[in-house]
Formats: sequence, C-alpha cells, structure tokens
Amino acid sequence: MTKIREFMTSWEPGTPTSMEAWTDRAKESLCGTAKGKRKPPNLRPFDLIRAPHQPVALLANHDMRVSVESAAGPAPFFHRNIDFDEVLFQFAGARRVESEMGVYDVAAGELLVIPRGIAHRSTGDAGALTMTIHVHEPVRALMGEEQCTSRTQFDVRRIGGPDFSAAAAVVPTTATVIEKMYVWHEDPADAIEIERQASELIGVSSIERDSAVSAVTKLRPFDLFTDITGRKGPGPKLLSTACAMMEVYNTVGEQFAFHRALESEEFGLQFMGECRNMSEFEETHEMTPGQWFLIPLGIAHSVKDCKPDFRRLVTYSRFPFAVLADESMHVSESRFEVRESVLQEAPWHATARELAGSPA
Repeated sequence: MTKIREFMTSWEPGTPTSMEAWTDRAKESLCGTAKGKRKPPNLRPFDLIRAPHQPVALLANHDMRVSVESAAGPAPFFHRNIDFDEVLFQFAGARRVESEMGVYDVAAGELLVIPRGIAHRSTGDAGALTMTIHVHEPVRALMGEEQCTSRTQFDVRRIGGPDFSAAAAVVPTTATVIEKMYVWHEDPADAIEIERQASELIGVSSIERDSAVSAVTKLRPFDLFTDITGRKGPGPKLLSTACAMMEVYNTVGEQFAFHRALESEEFGLQFMGECRNMSEFEETHEMTPGQWFLIPLGIAHSVKDCKPDFRRLVTYSRFPFAVLADESMHVSESRFEVRESVLQEAPWHATARELAGSPA
C-alpha cells in the first residue's frame, strides 16, 4: 500500500479553507473506491454549445450559476444584472466587452469581473469561448494587476467543433439597442426590456462623481503565481465572496496530499497542460485543455502527472450544486491546443523547469 496524506477542510466566514484534520491514508483506498448517485459527469463543456450567444448551463445552486457560451459576433442585447455579479473567463479566442464603465478587450486566459448593476454587451471573434459564473453574494476580495508576477499571452486553437465565423462577421449596432434587466430570483424569460441608444450604455458611468473610475476589473489569473502550487498549499485566491472563491493552479508532478472538503464543492476548468485527476469516484481521469470536472461535497481528490505547462482554474462554492448537463448533450467533439508566450518570467518558471527536469 502507498501511504499518502489527506487534509480535511470546512468553511468559516472569511476563512473558506479552515483546516479541520490531517490523516494518513492508503492511497489505493482513495482512488475509485466510491459508488453513489452523486458521481458527476465527465464533460467537455465547449462541445455542448450549439450556437453563439446561447449559454449552456452546467451548474447551479442558490448562490452560483455556471454556464459556457460562444461569444462569436455581437450579443443580441445589453445585459444588466440587477442583484448579482458576473465573472467571465475567456477560455479561447477574444471578445470585446462594452460596458457603462468602459470598453475591455479580453483575450484567452484573461478574466473580467462585472459588478451588479452595470450594463454590458460582448462581441467576440469566431473562436471566442467563455465560461460565465454568476454569484448572488457580491465579490468582496479581488486580486489586482499590481499583484501579477509575470506577463503571459496565450493562443488557444480549437481542432474540430462548429464554425462560427459567419456570426463573428456581424458588426454590432451603434444605434438603438435593447437592454435586458435580470433579477436573480426571476425567470430570465421575464427580464424587463428597455430601448436605448448604444451610446448611452458605453463608457458613461463611474464610481466617482468627478472622475472616471471603473468598477469593472480585468485580470490575468495565470500571472498571479508566486510559487508552484500543490507542494504545500493552494494557489492564489484571485477572488472571493462570502460563499465562493476562485483559485488558479500551476502544479508540477503530483499534489502532496488528497483534499476532502466538508462544506464546499469545487469545479475546475483545465486551461492548459495535461494531468490525471484522482478521486474516490475515479481511480484516474485524464484531463486535457477544455475539460471540466466537479468534486462533490465530501469526496477526497488529488491530481498527478501534471506537466510543466499545467494551468487550471478552480472555483469553490459553499453550497452543493445541481448538475444541469450530462454527456448525452455533447453536440461536437473537439480538442484544444494551447500555446503560451511568456513575455516576462517570474521565479516560479525556473522552479517548474527544475521540478520537471528540464534545462534552465
């Protein structure tokens, strides 16, 4: 039997990963030994998308909703989320987000946080693929550009899948547009609609009375690392609410221990690199760019065989999820090649090469 450590966490206000216990386990007892109805599906989320700007719901609970979409071409209307915040992670391609607080160009591997109440519209290129997370509790803690330790650009190429180039060729209107207002507990079909001029909704707002200061934040999450994750602890906590948080990982090799969460569920999107997930539900599951996973409440899990280019975005919620998609809903079969251009290195890049046995 192979000995491994397990750490168990709970959730306390302001301390989402409060440590409860450390346990010595036999690794074999933590890999593929569980059975039950809560075993999640293995999804290729971007292969669920049928058409641009038609989000596909993945998960939901009373504080968080998660979906994926193609952002090719202009969105048919402006969104205004009245009582929830929006987090957009750009997985592939590029999109321009026009908002009341300015215009933001978002590239692959970048993230945009749009607080409640701010109207916005997206226009993306043919390859624009996005994971959207709505949170009912407001984002209270958010890392900033000044905390980035490196500067990186990513090129994500999709092989297979639908062609959305026709949608991407459409030019967004600059005249009369529709704004839709969404309220968390209301049916989206009942959203209030208002006709406005586009110029009334772009770059017209500020959180300061006498100067232009935006509440929208753009972030490069994979430039926030200060060390290699998974050797001693988690990755950078780039944002958090009272009931949710988001981290990024650049683990090399195998994580030092299994994690069992008592009061949170987590889902992750593999952005770059390959690895093998391990959990009590599956002995191993190979992960490649564009794949997604969910860890239900109480299930021990870890990761191994992480390549030096491993990059992963992980989101945690205080509440169990309802899973809204399954493998039968895939409408295409594609894979992704991700290339990284490091414009400015951080010390952890050299550590990653050393751990992988690559030349410095």
